Amino acid sequence: MKKLNIPKYIVRTKWLIIVAVILFLLVFGRVINSPTLTKTAIVLGAGIDYSKEKQEFIVSTQSIIMASSSMQSNSQTTYETYTCTGKTIAAAMDDISQKMGLIVSLAHCNVLILSQEALKLDHLQLIFPLTGMYALREQTIVVATDRSPDELLSLRVGTTISAPYFLQSAISNKEGSDGLIRTTVKDMLARSLSRSQATAIPYITASEMQDQPIDQQGEQKGNYELDLSRTLVFNHTDSQIIEEDLSEILAIYLSGVSFGSVNYAAETGETVEFRILDKDVSSSAKGRNVKIEIELTVDMLDVQFIETDEVLTGASEQIKKAAEGLAKQLEERMRKLYELSKEYNIDFLNLQSKVYQSVGRDLEENCLGTIAFEPTVKIEVKEAA
Repeated sequence: MKKLNIPKYIVRTKWLIIVAVILFLLVFGRVINSPTLTKTAIVLGAGIDYSKEKQEFIVSTQSIIMASSSMQSNSQTTYETYTCTGKTIAAAMDDISQKMGLIVSLAHCNVLILSQEALKLDHLQLIFPLTGMYALREQTIVVATDRSPDELLSLRVGTTISAPYFLQSAISNKEGSDGLIRTTVKDMLARSLSRSQATAIPYITASEMQDQPIDQQGEQKGNYELDLSRTLVFNHTDSQIIEEDLSEILAIYLSGVSFGSVNYAAETGETVEFRILDKDVSSSAKGRNVKIEIELTVDMLDVQFIETDEVLTGASEQIKKAAEGLAKQLEERMRKLYELSKEYNIDFLNLQSKVYQSVGRDLEENCLGTIAFEPTVKIEVKEAA
């Protein structure tokens, strides 16, 4: 094999570049202001509300406060929630920073709670101050709630204490699980700026736990449990709540990856729980006709109230019929979602965007009612490995 001869000037240039990079890091790395953790408020969750009467933003944050090294041995993790108002989001965030005496950083904020009033504002102008000035991540999860964002941030959750930390654990690591839609800041902006101008996010409701946790000091008080089974769909003018059974198929349709399970319940009482192993969603538009095909690969998780003397498996006829019945139910729910989108005039299925790709610029605005929608659901039952 012939030896490759590299010219000497290329070798010299390579080493010059390496030395230049090292010098750059040594010189400029020392002049970059990098605040210590003890001077930084590490925000777990943030919330934005808007008052039309006062024309003010209500901004809230919940932070973990890092103790200094001299106090660390006796310190416990503390979560502090602050709420400030301002004519702009930046003004409210600056007030929070002054109240805390710390530099507010959203670099570790994984949950952004938006009120329904805030969602009616320009989404780009709503998000840009947070990403541009306070380092909010594009992968931060966006949620809505039945109460004000500052209330949800302040709630004590029995399992993890911090509501934002609970939401981060429940939503961030999975996508499309049991009706949960993982909508990031980037997803929300992309969909709201598209031709459909609509999207969907988890809708959080909270209720006080009937059975409070018990520790060595006795029963704790004031713990809440959060329900994430519903979805809020919205555009720039309106928002509506989608209930649990429809949220499940909507999550499967919109999410890139789906986990969790889907349940089939027959009119005669038989129930079969299927675990989702894989899914594929394809769409096509011809003129104003949109076809959606959802293919699910599942395995049998649980069976109840089926009369049989055999041990049921994924290959059993009863289970295959249940899968066919579930596919029909999911198709019907997709049709119902389309009817709701027309009724609400919120294109959360993103159908106008798909038609626009086929029709082009001649497509008029607000044409959701003129679109024909044909959903198909196929379910294949496999034995889990």
